[in-house]
Amino acid sequence: MKSTNIYVIHGYTSSSKAEWFPWLKDQFKNSNVKIHILNMPNSSDPHLEPWLKHLRKNILDIDENTIFIGHSLGCVTALRYILEKSIKIKGTILASGFINENPMDVQTEGIQEFLDESLDIARIKSLISSRIVITATDDDIVPTEATQKLAKALDANLIILSSGKHFIARDGYTDFPVLLNEIHKLINDYSKLP
Repeated sequence: MKSTNIYVIHGYTSSSKAEWFPWLKDQFKNSNVKIHILNMPNSSDPHLEPWLKHLRKNILDIDENTIFIGHSLGCVTALRYILEKSIKIKGTILASGFINENPMDVQTEGIQEFLDESLDIARIKSLISSRIVITATDDDIVPTEATQKLAKALDANLIILSSGKHFIARDGYTDFPVLLNEIHKLINDYSKLP
């Protein structure tokens, strides 16, 4: 059976070693699921083109079994990349994401680059079979309303948690069972999973 590739794109000021990313990678170490947690360049001053270039260089296997997971700024990055590649994939899980405008207190020219050009939503929906969006009502970085707008635009399955804030380590998020459960549902092959 063909393996499932999962690509995880972190957000602003994060890294592949932060938050719940190492824990997630650990969940699939003895399975036919390959998790690639990309370390995005210069995450404290992100710019769209270097981030897309990094994805082009590091995402080598993308097909109808592929799943993208985005966190915060990684969500819109994933959507832009999927549009660019124009290949149908299995699904996306987007946590604390936003679309069209930056809802964060931090406003930089670099972050604005990710939002300047509007996304072809109809095309995104045709390329991504399953779209899942996760938010917490107490998110203090990306307000839950912004993530709910993203879910509505994508016609995604929206999961609203009563707590979890921005799903980052400083909020106690070093694991993410809700997200793991959604991955299992997407893969839908329980016999092969840990």
